[in-house]
Amino acid sequence: MRKTKLFALLAIGCLLSACGNEVTEVSPKSIDVFNNGTVIRKLDAEVGDQYTLTAKVNPSTASQEVSWKINDTSVATISDMGVVDIVKEGEAVITATSLINPNISTNVYLFVAEPVGQKGVGNGFTAETPIYTGNEGKDEPLEIYFIEVRQMYADAIYIRKGNVDILIDSGEAYDGTYVNQVLKEKMHDNRLDLLIASHGDSDHIAGMTNALEGIEFVSTIIDYGGVQNGAFARLKQTYIDKGATYHTAYDCVNFNNGITDKYYLTDEFTLDILDTGNYIKNDENGGSNPNSVACLFQYKDFKFFTAGDLTTASEASLLKREELPQVTLYKASHHGSNGSNSQELLNTLNPKGVAISAARYSTSYGIAPSDKPTQRDTNLGLTGGHPYEEALERIYSTPNIMSSLDVHWNAVNGTMCYSTYGENSYTFQGSPTLKGYYDLSKTNGTGVWNEELQDFENRVTGEENKKFHETVAFKARGYEYMVEGLI
Repeated sequence: MRKTKLFALLAIGCLLSACGNEVTEVSPKSIDVFNNGTVIRKLDAEVGDQYTLTAKVNPSTASQEVSWKINDTSVATISDMGVVDIVKEGEAVITATSLINPNISTNVYLFVAEPVGQKGVGNGFTAETPIYTGNEGKDEPLEIYFIEVRQMYADAIYIRKGNVDILIDSGEAYDGTYVNQVLKEKMHDNRLDLLIASHGDSDHIAGMTNALEGIEFVSTIIDYGGVQNGAFARLKQTYIDKGATYHTAYDCVNFNNGITDKYYLTDEFTLDILDTGNYIKNDENGGSNPNSVACLFQYKDFKFFTAGDLTTASEASLLKREELPQVTLYKASHHGSNGSNSQELLNTLNPKGVAISAARYSTSYGIAPSDKPTQRDTNLGLTGGHPYEEALERIYSTPNIMSSLDVHWNAVNGTMCYSTYGENSYTFQGSPTLKGYYDLSKTNGTGVWNEELQDFENRVTGEENKKFHETVAFKARGYEYMVEGLI
């Protein structure tokens, strides 16, 4: 009798009129909750996650309208459409209830954990006491991103291994804004594990404030040392006050204050600060190109050398002080300048690939490019600037490069990513360029503005994964002779 009463009450509340006839809606029996097409009774989540839950009322002929609620909104919130935003660690119960029968509902049990982040547990001096533990990405590749910059004199390198995040330099101030976008897209948490400033020139550190906007913590900072003032010094002190460990390159190679020149980032991923003999003491002024920090990163058999704007003289001093190995990847020093990248250093390192971090030359050095391209900003003719011809001649004369011809440049390859699982090799992935360049041979050597495109005509596209010698830019500069007989 009780069942009949309940059904009668439901039927009375759900009468619909169709063509003058009364139709009784079918009473719901149960509710299934889905996440990504899978029925769930439990949801494991991390802080910051978002899920869109859907409900199916059984039988399918019953009204499908449900209400959502959560019993602890401090852990997570849920919208009327079933969108769940995870707020903090804890447990909660999500309930879906039929709108026409509040006695029909289903619970989903929510368990929220904090994201796994890097935790400093060791001094980094040995493989048994690495600086970073947690999600160090045992099954993930090492990725090295040479972030495209807009200024021809600029560097910004982001390295990721699992949840270990490293930034080397940041370009000019307007480059830093784009660096920040890359960091927020790629980083798993809000902690930068290692920040390296190679030297004090603005095209390497002026973008730091913008690049680190919103990055709450930095674990370790290594830089060129000396007496520092300005925005970078203030930014660095902010992170030191929050607990960042700070070392200068001079202290590293001289083992001052109990520190070392070799750091185990994880038990398999290491950084060596190489002794150039030109690092400045903490009470000295300086920090220009000859004082650049020289780094050797190694992950299993993969080795990467990068040294800011290190000059030929400092390279010679480095070769006298360090027994350098052959490497897999080499960042052309000083953006491919002829005052760096000596043949002796190149032949010693004998890299399989060379990355040139620079944009195309423009006549507006130090001035942010305009939103609308101008001849001043774009240097339509591709003349002048880095990489310099003499440096490229030496690079293409390096034994392994003569075989691989594996040279890439931001100006044609955009943001460049080299990834490896620890082999003495890598895979390369470029991206469409932000600054772009143009093939003037199709417009009689003159820039032609296209009002519809809001750009100059004959912008070169589709070269993001080509080697430098395969590009329009290489031919436009007349560099084909460098690879004659090698192709």
